[in-house]
Amino acid sequence: MLVIGLGIAIIVVLALMIGMAIKQAVFDKPAAPAATATFKPGEVPELNLDLAPGTSVAEARMDGANLVVRIAGPEADEILVIDPTKSRVLSRVRFNKKAP
Repeated sequence: MLVIGLGIAIIVVLALMIGMAIKQAVFDKPAAPAATATFKPGEVPELNLDLAPGTSVAEARMDGANLVVRIAGPEADEILVIDPTKSRVLSRVRFNKKAP
């Protein structure tokens, strides 16, 4: 009885998996491509970063095609990796300062 029950369970699970695969292939719409920024000649891309009060840009340098910005503040320091061609932040690392 147990073997028959497990056999039926396996067949049901396989049927569900095949049904889900067919549903995804037929009915689900493909994901839209990622939006890319397009600029007119002479237009300058803009990226606005909101900094907390008391923070300032301590250092900025290019690392290959990316801009690395170090932000110093009273509560935490941050490092931002920015893709200047797409005007977006790729990575943000925050270093919290411990109270003495």
